[in-house]
Amino acid sequence: MRAWILSALSLVCCTVHASAQRSSAPAGSSASPGLPRLWEFKPEVLGKNLFFDTSLSTPAGQSCGSCHAPSTGFKFPDSHVNSGFGVAVGVIPDRFTNRATPTVSYAQFVPDGPPSAHFTSSRMIRPLTELLFTGGLFWDGRAIDLENQATFPFQNPNEMNNLVHNLPEPGLVVRSVANGPSSPMFRRVYGEDIFSQPVDVVFGKICEAIALYEKSEEVSPFTSKFDAYQYGRARLSADEFDGLRLFTGTTDGTTAGPPYRKNAQCVQCHGIEDNIHDGKSPFTFWCYVNLGVPKNRNNPYYTQTDSRSNPVGYNPLGANYIDLGLGDYLYPLNGLPPGNMGPGSDGFGDYLQINGAFRTPTLRNVDMRPSPSFVKAYMHNGVFKSLKEVVHFYNTRNLTTFPGEVIDFTQHDPYAHLRGEPLWPPPEVQSPVSMINPDGVPSADGGQVGNLGLTDEEEDHIVAFLKTLTDGFAPADHQH
Repeated sequence: MRAWILSALSLVCCTVHASAQRSSAPAGSSASPGLPRLWEFKPEVLGKNLFFDTSLSTPAGQSCGSCHAPSTGFKFPDSHVNSGFGVAVGVIPDRFTNRATPTVSYAQFVPDGPPSAHFTSSRMIRPLTELLFTGGLFWDGRAIDLENQATFPFQNPNEMNNLVHNLPEPGLVVRSVANGPSSPMFRRVYGEDIFSQPVDVVFGKICEAIALYEKSEEVSPFTSKFDAYQYGRARLSADEFDGLRLFTGTTDGTTAGPPYRKNAQCVQCHGIEDNIHDGKSPFTFWCYVNLGVPKNRNNPYYTQTDSRSNPVGYNPLGANYIDLGLGDYLYPLNGLPPGNMGPGSDGFGDYLQINGAFRTPTLRNVDMRPSPSFVKAYMHNGVFKSLKEVVHFYNTRNLTTFPGEVIDFTQHDPYAHLRGEPLWPPPEVQSPVSMINPDGVPSADGGQVGNLGLTDEEEDHIVAFLKTLTDGFAPADHQH
């Protein structure tokens, strides 16, 4: 059986390596007054202009930056939408996405897709004999790299809506660039005759330029307080340092240090480099996991059921829609139905153990916001509205109001005969096969996801540490 599974995996999985190139504008230029400086014609500078160009949607009004704003860590910048719905709204106001906006910050370091399988040594995530998937952009890994990722929002009816007769039409984007403010720079970068090239070639260059901006230092600067701490230029407060120790489960805050009194297991998925000389910390292994996150029932996508007004982007399942994450992408890539369930299934069910699994995002800029009162939406569906709520969910997912009672999601009916009320709604994909620590039982190493055993104060300390991952820290102004 194992050999058969690995053979099936070989159809879609390959080992890939991420590469990233950075470039930045020179401090000065010898260009004559009134003339553009040479660095202004670099593709990444062009890409930035395109990233924030609101004329590239149909109708005009939405850019990449409309959903990925620098002020929010390149996530959705509308506090009211985040608070009320948790997902993004498209250029057509009554159309919403099915998932929350993922950050493009530090996305250049995501391994290329499609998601590939690796054996894992993490007891928390899977047994040693099981597989862990990494690689690919979006929550489900369906985009190979940043260039490929940039093509999707342009042609999504619930985002930038560049469609003709209900079919994706990249020519609309090409025409908008050719007639828009970036046209002269685009010709300078890619040649005066670029717009005489085939549409697919020009569209590819548009996405290439956007990807180069997303790979720039401006989008992934590594300028947080944690970075300054690792360089010895800042000290963490007592609460922040305790949060780091809980994050790593060690007394010195390194992954290899002596065990601390508690372990929140964060580094199992959100990796850290202990030594700055070994590389900068991405705060993720980019792995796909099913955390047992509940449905976001406030997502308007559930009511987006009118096939006449939105024939391509409507939701045919309505409130019965279940987001299978990686299972929605990887099984169809193998010629099987989503989740390998229903008509067309090979009968082996979720043999890859991926239904309900979503890519682990970086924690960098997870708290970046334009003001303290600004609400951000968290998790793949935007169901949680604060870091405190996220940490509390990790801590108590399997618990009820009855002291000591633990919900066992490996049972056929885990809610039968409970003495207390569950602290959280049911998981959207309640699977003992794919969920992390479904039975909620602590291990010999301490608490596990769903039953970490943290106090309210310890949760706050983890949140305090997460806030040190916000870029733009000025060491001289924040010494403790």
